[in-house]
Amino acid sequence: MPNVPPQEIAAAWIALGQMLARSRKAAGHTQETFAPLTNYGRSTIANVETGRQRVGRTFWSQCDELLRTGGSLAREYDRIRHISVRQMPSSIPAPQQLEVTPGPSSSTALEAFARRPGGDYLVGEWNSFSTLTSMLAQQRQAVSPDALLGLIEAHRECLSTLYRKAGRAPVRADIGAMLAEASVVASRLWSAQGNRALAIAHCAYARQLGDRLGDRRISATARIFESNLQAATLIEADGDVMIGLRLLDEADQAATDLSPAARARIAAEQAQAYAALRLSREASAALQRAEAAVNELSPADCVGLYSDWSNARLHVYAGTCHLLLGQPDQAVQVLESAVQTLEHDPANVNVALAAAVDLASAYAETGELERSCALLGDTYNRLKAGGNHRGIARAQRARQRLVRWRDEPIVLELEEQMAA
Repeated sequence: MPNVPPQEIAAAWIALGQMLARSRKAAGHTQETFAPLTNYGRSTIANVETGRQRVGRTFWSQCDELLRTGGSLAREYDRIRHISVRQMPSSIPAPQQLEVTPGPSSSTALEAFARRPGGDYLVGEWNSFSTLTSMLAQQRQAVSPDALLGLIEAHRECLSTLYRKAGRAPVRADIGAMLAEASVVASRLWSAQGNRALAIAHCAYARQLGDRLGDRRISATARIFESNLQAATLIEADGDVMIGLRLLDEADQAATDLSPAARARIAAEQAQAYAALRLSREASAALQRAEAAVNELSPADCVGLYSDWSNARLHVYAGTCHLLLGQPDQAVQVLESAVQTLEHDPANVNVALAAAVDLASAYAETGELERSCALLGDTYNRLKAGGNHRGIARAQRARQRLVRWRDEPIVLELEEQMAA
């Protein structure tokens, strides 16, 4: 079959969304009244109807039933998927290797850039360090952690030198905030490399520095990412969900100083922790808070450590919550949508891979063992190729959840593949 131009496929998704909108209105529903019937939020319905977001077949079949459209929506969905990429997970690329050779000279060069004649750190363009921190943070999803780690540690070392030597209090506070943020970025990369202890240490340092400086925004940011490491819901067997929840509660106390993306992350992490404790009502309420924050997002909010935030990112959390709550059918529905939306987003490669791992677990729980093993094996290979040890640990935990089928040939084959 000849390739179909991407713009034609995009137009088909928009047309399908318009079909849904017409059917919904004909049935007497607003987006607000229709959304709860589908287990999605109003913003998702709005995005689907305008073609900005793609959801799985289960959603369209459900809409056919709710709106009594005789299967027309699902048939059109099938037609579009037929002319599109058939194997959604295989199009998720592994993070790219970046050809760099970081070393001590990197720190020296950055330090020299900040030092201008006269020795005053206010003179010159030292604030470009903040831009560099944000840029490195945004690249952590698309570039191998091995390649970025040397750069961010050299950047952090230079900021540490500037912080120690800054003599004027306002400058010291500003540089200290940048040092704390760079430490959080380094923490994410150490975590991706599988060094949880060093990752937690970097976040703890940033948290203490933010508290010492009285910077509520950076203190909250450090707590948000430290909570993710402490709880380690789907990765470490010895994670402490309660420590994670306490840190999130402390971060939430600074909500008025935080961007919508940060508030969305707090609520989404809370939802995941509650789901791990099987507290469905609390998890649902937290997801609603996260969705409210996502609805306030603007492009200016999605930068640096929060560059991966979007409606699709929230759906990854929602799908994971369904999985943890023992609701695999809902997990499949939401995670399929998230993976389809993220599959061509180079800035969210690791998020898409995490969603694929959880989707594989959800497939197994719904009885689709062959599909589960195929997806988990493919995703594991991509995580290994990208050097993402945190993602690999997530995939290995997902493999452990297949223990009840350990004697099945396809599971034994997967185990051999992952042990190689």
